[in-house]
Amino acid sequence: MRLWGCAAVFLVVGGCSSARPRDDAASPSPTRGSRALPGPAPRGRSLAEAARLNAGCEGCHAQIGREWRDSWHARAHTDAAYQRALAIEPLRFCQGCHAPEADLAGPVPEAAVQLGVACVTCHVVQGQLLGATTPSGAAPHAVVRDARLDGNGACAACHEFEFPDRSARRAPELMQSTLSEHARSAQRDRTCASCHMPLSQQGGAAHRSHAFLGGHDTALVKHAVDVTAERHGDSARITLTPRDLGHAFPTGDLFRRLEVSAEAIGPEWQVSGSQRRFLTRHWQRLPSPFGVVLRSATRDDRPLNDALVVDLSLGPAAASLPIAWRVAYQRVEHPRSDHEDDSKLEGEIELASGTLEKP
Repeated sequence: MRLWGCAAVFLVVGGCSSARPRDDAASPSPTRGSRALPGPAPRGRSLAEAARLNAGCEGCHAQIGREWRDSWHARAHTDAAYQRALAIEPLRFCQGCHAPEADLAGPVPEAAVQLGVACVTCHVVQGQLLGATTPSGAAPHAVVRDARLDGNGACAACHEFEFPDRSARRAPELMQSTLSEHARSAQRDRTCASCHMPLSQQGGAAHRSHAFLGGHDTALVKHAVDVTAERHGDSARITLTPRDLGHAFPTGDLFRRLEVSAEAIGPEWQVSGSQRRFLTRHWQRLPSPFGVVLRSATRDDRPLNDALVVDLSLGPAAASLPIAWRVAYQRVEHPRSDHEDDSKLEGEIELASGTLEKP
């Protein structure tokens, strides 16, 4: 799971300065064409340096610092669901994204745990402080303006990547595919930041929010699709219509999904018939000569651009009974077997529910 997002404002390196405000937009760095963008470990600096620089960012950009401290980026390594998943599959690969300021060769020190995905992770790259080309004010330090931060470049390395077991596969396969989904979406001309880092007026001048809204934000998740339901005899027809989606829904972690379910309710409130479907990337396990679990996608039925219709047939007895229906966004902690209905949930957000009365 990579919990990173894009960063679009510049932050202070090493604390405030009384020096004349400077901006390097007019004189691009000679390494601009090859400059790296935010991404996983290694970051090319010591943990002590990262902590010092990040304290400087928070010291001057107090409001943005508070937003970040309350975000899932800051809790990337401390998140309880991530820690439980890591205990099941203890891969260094995961550590590179959830504790990017730590050395991949060893355990994660407490200082890196507290930083998570930090200000410096996204804004200080190869010793240069990167900012978008549309600053909200003059900075008291040098800022290298990079147009890629105005788009999706700052998100790309962390929200689309292959499985780490490429050598065991016949062909590489994407573990997360959010950027490719965005390129196919009707909202491809909009940036990641326009939804996940909306403009905020808190704390003075307008700035891009660093709360990094995502799959834990109830309002954002509920806004993703419109849900309607109607009955056809013994069936419930549930239609999900995307609303300004910039990627498939849900996106990100492998096992996030939508559960669409319906039940026929008998006179004693007993369930007289039920059916549910999961809209997700569906996986199969592949044989591996190395004895590791290889997962490969078999199909993908998540909504993206077009309305998606799900018909749930509940059996002849349901034709004269009320039908209760429900659509929920689910964060799966891990699958306990090859059966999708046997997964352990980390949490869910109900998108819509209701009752279709009997004829």
